[in-house]
Amino acid sequence: MKDEVILRPGAPGEPDRPALADDESPLDDLGHPTGTLAIVAIYGLLFVVGWLALYFLEFLPRGAPH
Repeated sequence: MKDEVILRPGAPGEPDRPALADDESPLDDLGHPTGTLAIVAIYGLLFVVGWLALYFLEFLPRGAPH
């Protein structure tokens, strides 16, 4: 019973494929999300540049509030 393979039907015209075990995922073989990390890094860089621009170009020239 343990050696029994359960087949899940694929798309029409494709052969049936074995069912994945509970600990397997079809997303495991996608690799490292470099595109997502690049987007997050660019967003972080833009955030820091915007914050520094507001601080040095708006806040400091006006002086501290009294």
